[in-house]
Order: sequence, then C-alpha cells, then structure tokens
Amino acid sequence: MNYLDELFYTKEHVWLKYVDSHKYQLGITDFAQDLLGDIVFIDIKSNESIFLNQTMGIIESVKTASDLIAPVDGKISDINPNLIKNPELINDNPHETWICEILINDIFNENNFLNKKEYLEQINT
Repeated sequence: MNYLDELFYTKEHVWLKYVDSHKYQLGITDFAQDLLGDIVFIDIKSNESIFLNQTMGIIESVKTASDLIAPVDGKISDINPNLIKNPELINDNPHETWICEILINDIFNENNFLNKKEYLEQINT
C-alpha cells in the first residue's frame, strides 16, 4: 500500500490531510484497516467538539470495534456521506477515503505528527 507524503500520521494509526485554513480531513491508515478487517460501521457525529487524545467515534469491523482517537482539539464539521452506506470503502482505499472533516481550534503544529517515513518506521518495528 502506498503511504502518502502529504498526510500527517499519528501513533494511533489516524491520518490528517490539509484541506484549507483550519480544515483537515481525517482517516485511518492502511495498517489500521488491515488490523480491523472488513469495516461494517462508523459511529461519529457531525458538529461535535473533539479533544486531543480523547475518543471521537468508533469504527467497527466484523472482528472488533476500535475507538477513533482525536489527533487535535476541534470540531467535526462534516462526515463523508459515502461512508454512511458503504463503510467498507475504507478497506479499498484507506489513504484516500476520509471519515470526517475537522475544524481545528489552534494553529496546526505538524511537529505533533509523524511523517510518512516516521510512521512506516513505527509500524515496521
């Protein structure tokens, strides 16, 4: 799987992608979707405030359920409408299928995230 250079990765296997101003798209990595298996449901709410390192939603697969951990403080501004009926799209293309869009509260600090090389080192150790 191709991990993308333009994404910001977390140790919790979430990625962020810059959209504009304070808006970022959020998804899970290929590593995470592979561990989860076939994704069947995502429980996340629009217009909800989120807080760094706190649960912001749940992603369920046929094997298990896993918390989505917020990588920033902010607010969920939109949910990917394609995932409501077809959450398995994440399995097909995890680095291009965003789960939600987030408006972050503060200035984005990319030093709080892993770049592609650092993330790949983490999952390959």
